[in-house]
Formats: sequence, structure tokens, C-alpha cells
Amino acid sequence: MLKKIVESPYLNLIAGIILILAAGVEIYETAEESQLGSHHGLFVFALIHILKAIPEILHGFDDIEKAKKK
Repeated sequence: MLKKIVESPYLNLIAGIILILAAGVEIYETAEESQLGSHHGLFVFALIHILKAIPEILHGFDDIEKAKKK
């Protein structure tokens, strides 16, 4: 059960969006300082999380569409 939750593409997408928003706010607020911080790494990590989840979700939609045709 825990494995299903952890590997859920929808949960990964939502987590990635939340992380990218939080990191985006931090980057915006510290834009004048011109220093790299942990929020920049968090932004990249969130972007990778989102990009990893999108193909899995689209594949699921494709499978649903094929099942409807049958």
C-alpha cells in the first residue's frame, strides 16, 4: 500500500508543483541578492519531479482511451 502511494504519478505531480511554487517564491524574494541557495536546487528537483510524472500520467490517459474504444 505504501509503495502505491509513493509511486503515484499524481502525488509526484502535486508534490512537484508545490515544491516549484515554494522555491519560485523564494527565488523571487531573493532575486536582488544574486546568490545561489538551496531554493535553486529545490526548484530544479521539483522540475525533474514534474517532468518525470507527466509521461506516466499521459500514458495512463492513453490506456484509458484505448480501453474506451474496445
